[in-house]
Amino acid sequence: MNERIPLSEEEIEVIARLDKAGLLHDLDKEHFRGKEDVGAIFCPDGRWAIRGVIEPFIDMYDKKNTLCFLPLTEFGGTLILDSDSPLLEKGSEQFPEGNKGDILLIGKIKKAVKMGYKAFCHINHLPCGMGRAFNIPPMHIVDSLVMAKHRIKTMEGIGKITIASFLQIGDGNGHVRIARIPFEDFLIWRKDNADGASLAMQRMLAMS
Repeated sequence: MNERIPLSEEEIEVIARLDKAGLLHDLDKEHFRGKEDVGAIFCPDGRWAIRGVIEPFIDMYDKKNTLCFLPLTEFGGTLILDSDSPLLEKGSEQFPEGNKGDILLIGKIKKAVKMGYKAFCHINHLPCGMGRAFNIPPMHIVDSLVMAKHRIKTMEGIGKITIASFLQIGDGNGHVRIARIPFEDFLIWRKDNADGASLAMQRMLAMS
């Protein structure tokens, strides 16, 4: 049995830092009132995906089973969308031609839009198994979550949709907290707190 990953001290510090800045808005039923069918982008890791993402979102978003919920999964969630992500292997025994997971995920989103989905949310985990495997710092995981919205809407030109960014925080006891991170608020805060930002986030801040 795969054990749940406990939060590290660094992850706890990151969460406390974001909370202190007022950037973690806990998910509640009011957030979904009057919303549309939704495509949800997240990592399929079984320790968190079913009980930590799908069940809470269905409970919050689709209590009467009247709205569609479309899971769009990729290992590492939005970590795969970073241009210099270590998940995008350039060539290995497993991926001889390189891992094009970012292109595949963008393709899934475009197909969902063609199907009629106009609202999306993306969710990254803390702790994150892929982050641990590739030595990605916790704050870089948050950077990736925020930057994914910019890539999807601006760089990939999928503009006529709404996207909300969520951080799923779990602990070794199975308790889960899901909090929305406002895009603009995070970027304003990050400009004044750019220490330790990922290279991709540094490039984004330099352009803004």
